[in-house]
Amino acid sequence: MMDEEELIKKVEKAASKGARIGSRKGKLLNSLLSLAITVGLVIGGVAYIKFSINNTWQDFKEQFGFEDPAEKHDMVIENNGFLGYTAADFSDPILGDRTQLKKLEVYEAQISDAVTLTDTGLANLSMFTKTQVITYNGIATYTVDLSNLSKEDFSIDNEKKVITMKIPHCECGKINVPSEEMEFEDTEKGWLAFGDITMNPEQLAQIQTEATSRMEDKLDELNERDRADKFAKMTVWELYQPTVSGVCPEYKLEIEFVE
Repeated sequence: MMDEEELIKKVEKAASKGARIGSRKGKLLNSLLSLAITVGLVIGGVAYIKFSINNTWQDFKEQFGFEDPAEKHDMVIENNGFLGYTAADFSDPILGDRTQLKKLEVYEAQISDAVTLTDTGLANLSMFTKTQVITYNGIATYTVDLSNLSKEDFSIDNEKKVITMKIPHCECGKINVPSEEMEFEDTEKGWLAFGDITMNPEQLAQIQTEATSRMEDKLDELNERDRADKFAKMTVWELYQPTVSGVCPEYKLEIEFVE
């Protein structure tokens, strides 16, 4: 019969053998897993490198290609020959919503606003400062909207033989500032200021918007709409009085505003 000490030795031996077998299986499993990860990384790396090389080569070819000659573009803004050019190309115009308008232009006012641009340099010293004056010449057009006229806007006084027509007050549309009407004065420069004042399109648009807003305020200050209303009465009367005279020669037309 096996004594207790011998039994313990056999159990320990069996456990040690099982541990070695389990360790070998674990190492084999870890090796297979590591191999799979390595293969995956290699394949992914090769694919990434191939993709990068293709893209880099494509970019390389594009960067060392040649642009079309200046005359191939719709508009050449500046052509410096071998040193390059600045050009613009336009897409096909897209027609949006179409609406029949019955707005009668009755008055037009020309208005301008001069803007002084200041570009300071080091420590805001005058010797580094550049200034330039841009004059925006705008056209404000006042119209009368006759699209909503109805029979309620006409009344007849048979005793006085007067037909009264009520129209809305004038409205001033957006002030038009043609680019060809803009005036750019020479840049004034301090002793150590060089070059011209440069601004991006967004900054130029911001300045023009502010100039337009100031012109609109000036028109309001000068009561130009009241003057436009007077011309509106004259224009509408000249337009409709012949019709009234043709139908009822003894009647006259009077123009009033809807209040």
